[in-house]
Amino acid sequence: MRIGMMCHASVGGSARIGIELAMALAQREHCIHLFTHTTPQGYWEPQPNLILHTLKHPAADEREPTTLYTDWSEDDIQHYTEHMLRVITTERLDVVHYHYAVPFAFVAQRLRRHLGDATPRLIGTLHGTDVYHFGKEPEIGPRLSRALQACDVITTVSNSHAELSTTVLDLACPPDVVPNFIDLSRFQPAAYRPSNQPVRSRPRLIHISNFRPVKDPCSMARLFLGIRARLDAELWLLGEGEEMAAVRAIFEQSPFAEDVRYLGLQDDITWYLGQADLLLMTSQYESFCLVALEAMACGVPVLATHVGGLPEVVIHGRTGLLFPLGEYEPAVEMAVRVLSNPSEHRAMCEAAIRHARQFGVERVVPAYERLYQS
Repeated sequence: MRIGMMCHASVGGSARIGIELAMALAQREHCIHLFTHTTPQGYWEPQPNLILHTLKHPAADEREPTTLYTDWSEDDIQHYTEHMLRVITTERLDVVHYHYAVPFAFVAQRLRRHLGDATPRLIGTLHGTDVYHFGKEPEIGPRLSRALQACDVITTVSNSHAELSTTVLDLACPPDVVPNFIDLSRFQPAAYRPSNQPVRSRPRLIHISNFRPVKDPCSMARLFLGIRARLDAELWLLGEGEEMAAVRAIFEQSPFAEDVRYLGLQDDITWYLGQADLLLMTSQYESFCLVALEAMACGVPVLATHVGGLPEVVIHGRTGLLFPLGEYEPAVEMAVRVLSNPSEHRAMCEAAIRHARQFGVERVVPAYERLYQS
């Protein structure tokens, strides 16, 4: 099939899935045209059957890779739409699929207006803050709801997000659910970890995110300090973003500043996950939480807030531990208990690996192919 894929280029789950889906489909011998604002960050790999189209923005190289740029100018949206129209016409695309509704739902709406019955099948996938944040804004939410009507099919990544999307955006019917996926040949348990020593003598916790406010990394920092006061442990931080300065300030004012390592953005996080004993996530909302799935595939249990689609990814008490948003004292207790109990930790590691296998690229990508064919 000839498929156009629209997504953001920044560091984040929706961009990761859009780009990796494009690459997986190209490997399955579909002809893929990937449309992004700038060259994708980190995980982009040119390959046969995959053509990248970017807007030539004058400040593109100055943009922070962790910032989700949704405030596109009218000129950008029009330029993007016109370029897509040319490609759709010359390449005779069968399907156009966008990941994250802002601004791509508005682009798809314009495509429908221009092409009418000649429009390729339009599929929109809702990922997180496009609904949780933008969908609730009085000035954007109603426009977004109308723009989504241009789609032939709307999907999202969890049952929880499907329910939220239906309510917030006043959809006629819930989106189809196609979960996020990972490459299990990349994300797998570290071979060197001995089965009789699942937790290091000094447990290592890890947090990986774009440090946006919705991830609430300041609460993650306070959670680690609570754990550290009870248990000799260290924390690795991977990523950058607007909340990082506040996170650093919290640690620098604590007696445990030396127990935190700042590792910045990493194109490949698999090695770091293989070195960890527990992933910390304190997000205010997650439609799915891709990094939680990646951690579990590497045999790392997850301690996370019980929000959004996270309970569909992390099975409380089996593959990780979930706690109510804002209730950090019970979270500290759970973390200390599992990190102090090697047999419990080992059982959780093994269950996490088994559960993650349900989300392999070889299982999920065919679901998108069936959707395109239908």
